[in-house]
Amino acid sequence: MYLSRRLNRSLAPPDRVSLNVTLRCNLKCTMCTTCYDAPELSLPEIKGIIDQTADWGVEVFNPLGGEPFMRGDIEEILSYAVQRGFYVTVTTNGTLITEKRAKAIAAIPPDRLHFNISLDGDAESNDEIRSAGMWERAIAGYRRIREADALAGNARRKILANTILHARNADRFLQILDEQASLGFDGVQVLNLFRQGSDVPAEASALWFHPDKLDALKNLSEQLARRAESQGVVGYRIQNAPGSLRRIPEYYRDDLKPLDAPCWAGWKELYINADGQAIMCDGQLDFLKGGFGSVREQTLKELWSSPALRERREVVRQCSTPCVQDCYLRGESDSATSLVADASRLIGQRVRGRVQQLRPPVAVTEDACLRLELTDVCPCDDPACTTPKHRWDWLTREITEGVKASDWTRYRDTGRVDFGRGFMGLDVVRSVVNDLRAQRLRFTSIAVRWRGEPTLHPEIQPILELLLDAISKGAVAERLVIETDGRFLTEGLVGLTSHPAQQTWRLDADRGGLGSVKSARQRLSQGRHPGVDIQTVFVARDDLEVETIASVGLPVMMGEPTERGDAVWVRRGSGDHYQADQAATAAVLDLAARLGLPAPITTDNRPQPLIGQSLKPTISWDGKVTFDEQDTQLAVPVGDVVHSTFTEAWAARYKS
Repeated sequence: MYLSRRLNRSLAPPDRVSLNVTLRCNLKCTMCTTCYDAPELSLPEIKGIIDQTADWGVEVFNPLGGEPFMRGDIEEILSYAVQRGFYVTVTTNGTLITEKRAKAIAAIPPDRLHFNISLDGDAESNDEIRSAGMWERAIAGYRRIREADALAGNARRKILANTILHARNADRFLQILDEQASLGFDGVQVLNLFRQGSDVPAEASALWFHPDKLDALKNLSEQLARRAESQGVVGYRIQNAPGSLRRIPEYYRDDLKPLDAPCWAGWKELYINADGQAIMCDGQLDFLKGGFGSVREQTLKELWSSPALRERREVVRQCSTPCVQDCYLRGESDSATSLVADASRLIGQRVRGRVQQLRPPVAVTEDACLRLELTDVCPCDDPACTTPKHRWDWLTREITEGVKASDWTRYRDTGRVDFGRGFMGLDVVRSVVNDLRAQRLRFTSIAVRWRGEPTLHPEIQPILELLLDAISKGAVAERLVIETDGRFLTEGLVGLTSHPAQQTWRLDADRGGLGSVKSARQRLSQGRHPGVDIQTVFVARDDLEVETIASVGLPVMMGEPTERGDAVWVRRGSGDHYQADQAATAAVLDLAARLGLPAPITTDNRPQPLIGQSLKPTISWDGKVTFDEQDTQLAVPVGDVVHSTFTEAWAARYKS
């Protein structure tokens, strides 16, 4: 990318392809001059652009508007983009999100589809711009998405607010952000009023920061910058960089100098307008004057290599127009010096990591378990399973003849199963292992499973080998626990029982069935070393017979599996309300009596106060850290291993 800009040649594809799916909007906002009726690309044409983008290897497809939900087929567009492997963020005013549309949104994986909802302040300041009642309608749309996701059993979908800072809401802007946080938004992108060159649109004059407001604006922008600097990795976050926030007063003072860093418009993004015209900034912040071709006449690659775009890029390279937005910065490619400096920092980090690994590991405490959710997909029909069936249906939608566990690897290798969502990447597992090793943190055990079936993972064998290798070298944990229903075991996985690391295989009889569990136990027992335990787990139910438990032929224990050794464990089920919990308690007490074993719980099933702190953190498949195993929607994560590290979240939770 660095050479592309230096030589003005298309040596690398863009970071993103952006498309105005429509320029229509159902609102007429005071300051907006970009929405109007215009010709639009058809659904097949848009799908063709998505296909070209995916085949090109561009990582981001960015649907824009207008108001995207003015299109009756927007859900199909978004679903298609996600199926082609894109992570999509949609900016919407939220007022057109009906219950039907929210249900369609919930069918699209929440990690792949995020939303930015335009809220220009609280109800008063928003409706002053967008007309009466629009704040309530936007919040209603936002809540419908949240409710539909909860009903579908989805993890928490990222939803930000896009909020313009203007003269009519500045006096309460911090309170507006606090209100958004209380409503459950994940953060805010603070926006500025737009102008072309030095011209201020007449429609926005009343909202503009005139000279008498600039001192107060400077104080506010500093407070926003400090908030951004001190905020955590998770929770409600200001998305703007602190430096950008501090430049806001200069923008309104018309004293802003061109940004020191070079603009990458024309290298970072290929932008397609609603009518198919390729557009970009003309050097005066007017995109419609920066046209250079059409997708109806040229492919994306042809547009990207066209002489017309090279001419537009030359304008950008010589641009001197002050611009407060940083959407076209690409700091990692600004100069050869910075690239060399980045390489030096990476080398330094590796050296420091190797030095840290020479220190002896520190055990967390007794019975501390770190759980890795390799996937949130499960093929079982067990009513107690918390993983929604639609995830399995979505994963196997290309297999029309019925899924056979014995053919799972063939489905994977022939591309008939889409692993684009719901599966923790091998690189994420490796980063967690390296983090634990570097910080010399070792748990009693690492367990793979939370909600889904880990052996569905396309890289399950190398993941388990990575964990077992680390454990055998005295790092990360003393033991690996693999919880599985046993149906998708391969010969390669069975062979891991000969690995010298300590292991416990827990076979779930309720999800896989007794026959599957017995077969899996027999296969795993062949060639295992003495440090491998194989346990069978049942959930106590009214219809669970003593003879069924005894048929496994192992000692029977009541309660949550904890102890070493081969055994059958019968544990208490759980419910989503008080009566279900009471029924689960009655079932386990009755079964304990029939088995002649001590009950693991008492008849008092009321919620008990938390004693101490949980030592069983979970990392979800998409990298969120939670200390509450009941938080299946990840509503209150305490960390994120994709953007930070697990040990930072652990240290923040257990500062002592």
